[in-house]
Amino acid sequence: MRGILNRFFCCIRASSRCYKKIFIDKLCVILKPMKLMWNLDKIKSFIADGIEEDIHLDYKGAGSIDKANDKKKELSKDVSAFANSDGGVIIYGVREYDEQAKNHLPEKIDPIDGKIYTKEWLEQIINSTIAPRITDIKITPIQTSKPEDNKVIYVVEIPKSNTAHQANDKRYYRRFNFMSQMMEDWEIKDIINRQIKTNIQLKFESRTEKEFLTKLLNGTTNFDIEFDIWAENKGNKVAQYLDCFVSGDSESAKYIFEPFVNRKGFQERFSNEKERKIEINDNSFTVGIDRIPILPNTSRSIGFLKIKADFFRTEQKLSIQVATEDSSKSYWLTGKEMIE
Repeated sequence: MRGILNRFFCCIRASSRCYKKIFIDKLCVILKPMKLMWNLDKIKSFIADGIEEDIHLDYKGAGSIDKANDKKKELSKDVSAFANSDGGVIIYGVREYDEQAKNHLPEKIDPIDGKIYTKEWLEQIINSTIAPRITDIKITPIQTSKPEDNKVIYVVEIPKSNTAHQANDKRYYRRFNFMSQMMEDWEIKDIINRQIKTNIQLKFESRTEKEFLTKLLNGTTNFDIEFDIWAENKGNKVAQYLDCFVSGDSESAKYIFEPFVNRKGFQERFSNEKERKIEINDNSFTVGIDRIPILPNTSRSIGFLKIKADFFRTEQKLSIQVATEDSSKSYWLTGKEMIE
């Protein structure tokens, strides 16, 4: 997420930290659209700022909402594609440019006649043309002029689903860049298996209250920050085996003080293992190691890091690898993301 923001700021001469944060907040609504409160000012700001379509955002003019069968099929295809991908937002009532060089940018508001095409009608079309039905879809009507005119924009927020959804034409689609693309057989099976997979998300929880920590980081003292590492299972399957590796180069290693790491570069392992011990005559002996299962929608503490404040001021990052019995992933985690 921060990589996108950094590329955005290359084009902006932000005059202050506060000014920069305004733009961060604005772009985060695209990357995490389900958390956005929608209104007409927000839509206008997307148009004025030239917020481009991407895997999580699509614009549709008023002509996309129609009672003709081909339009209903297209609507079914687009909504199901978002659910089969990573979720996102379709804004019906905002027109894109016709020019090839700009055709993924919003041009202007192109309102829908809310007297003919009501929120309930749109909801019914979505529910009746996609199988199985997508739960937790949210439709927000936004009036563009006088309420009595009922000229509206419909913002449709679509969650990522844990199964595959079939469009009205009996095909499966996914979101790819700016379009809805037909899915291969293996992709459909992979989505169906979402509901029977582990999904471990690592959280680095500071032992210092966030607001106070932010104030301290605005200073210059190179103090210690303690983080508990939590493994949260967001999947629907018990995670029996978990191995996580937190790695860094020689530059980031300078700021890691617990556990002790190699200053030339490091890789630290964390897991759901727990030593089984017995006590004999005041002496402790390890007699085995157990794996502690992580149930769906629960978290378990798997480790601890002590990091110097300058790690965050110098914009360092860590490499994260997470592996369970049925999945694996790797990604970069910046210091800013750790304390957000």
